[in-house]
Amino acid sequence: GSAGTGGGHNDSERLVFVTVFVSDADLGGLPGADAICAGEAADAGLEGDFKAWLSTVDTAVAARFAQSEVPYVLVDGTRIADDWTDLTDGSLLAPIDLDAAGQRRGGDVWTGTLPSGAPYEDDCDGYSNSGTGMGLCGTTQSTGTAWSASQTPACSTRLRLFCFEQ
Repeated sequence: GSAGTGGGHNDSERLVFVTVFVSDADLGGLPGADAICAGEAADAGLEGDFKAWLSTVDTAVAARFAQSEVPYVLVDGTRIADDWTDLTDGSLLAPIDLDAAGQRRGGDVWTGTLPSGAPYEDDCDGYSNSGTGMGLCGTTQSTGTAWSASQTPACSTRLRLFCFEQ
């Protein structure tokens, strides 16, 4: 099939999910985190380019992501934000708590990202180190700012990722 024609998905929405995979902060940096998202999307039969909602001190999500003008939705169609501006205004319409296959997943999520899309000041050596230090996490339970910035766990903590279609 050609791009954008599979799975009943269309170009008027961008899919979002939380990973089944959990890992400490040694994710292989941003490329490693993006690969985790791409793999889970492919395994679930989702088309498109997926990236992790993850920033390093040097590289913000706001710079890595295509800033969509169409709604962001969970795989079951639940809208979480009307567009990029709504996504980064500090609140979501619904929590990001479904994985790529539509199963509910709970817990904390590595983000390294403030709700605005800007990076947090600590990043576990660019999310390539599970040793000393701390990163920033969000949670699947929140629709407030805590969705992306709830606490600063040690880099050794095992957490999920949020994945966004570009």
